[in-house]
Amino acid sequence: MRLKFIYAVLLFPVWVCAQDPQRRLGEIFETVEAKPEVLLLGTFHFAGEQVDANTTPGSLRVDMLSPQRQQQIEELVKKLALFRPTKIAIEGPPQYQKIYDSLYRAYCAGQLPAGTTLQANELVQLSFRLARELHLPTLYPVDAQAFHFQLSPADSVLTFEKYKDQADTALDYWDHRYDLENAHMDTLKYLLPLKDFLRYLNDPEKEARDVGRWLIITRTGSNSEPIGADGFITRYFNRNVRIYSNIQRIVTSKTDRILVIYGATHMYFLKTLFAASPEFKLMDIESYLR
Repeated sequence: MRLKFIYAVLLFPVWVCAQDPQRRLGEIFETVEAKPEVLLLGTFHFAGEQVDANTTPGSLRVDMLSPQRQQQIEELVKKLALFRPTKIAIEGPPQYQKIYDSLYRAYCAGQLPAGTTLQANELVQLSFRLARELHLPTLYPVDAQAFHFQLSPADSVLTFEKYKDQADTALDYWDHRYDLENAHMDTLKYLLPLKDFLRYLNDPEKEARDVGRWLIITRTGSNSEPIGADGFITRYFNRNVRIYSNIQRIVTSKTDRILVIYGATHMYFLKTLFAASPEFKLMDIESYLR
């Protein structure tokens, strides 16, 4: 009897773990401990055709400096301020930190030139405006480019050249579908209030579709020379992992609250990375866009 009692005592923690395995998983990774909070906002280029590779029909171009859009931006900034960010990460090269600091100081002093592309940019209209309201001393550029690697003989430029004219009817089919989606997005951007359009951009299904466009080309090449898959990893996935690592490096406290304002096409990967990371608590942007 005594031996059975000892076994029962020893096995009790195991039994508890088996009854509530998710709770134990949380305890292992300290999900109840304080962690830096991250809020990801996917956006579009406010300055439109002046800075984006994709052009919008003239009848659907949005003027973000118009009184109506300025009011919508003010409302959005008030919503984002409720997150109380201690740091704002922006889509810009870290090596230009001093330039961004100079521009931010000029903005706070009311010395940015009027009527420029910069004035309409989301950097100024969202990031600078919110940072000034919260009295933040600086912003953090965390952009990155995909790595440049030395190709092995099997993955040489000649291999890429070999498949440049590879026929792929699926690519034409899906290109057409994504062209339709782009037209749909242009219409929504023009018709919807800013907050509602950003809800569309930050919807999980929309974020997944943005990545899906590049997954079509992963079949390029062959089983022995999968250049489409390699290109996806090195160009798209690698860049977002590098962006994530840059955000990791701006953390200075467990109580940091980091707002990341970035192009919406990056959100699928960034959300996946932050959700998987044991170092951060990923917050839901939906509650700030209602």
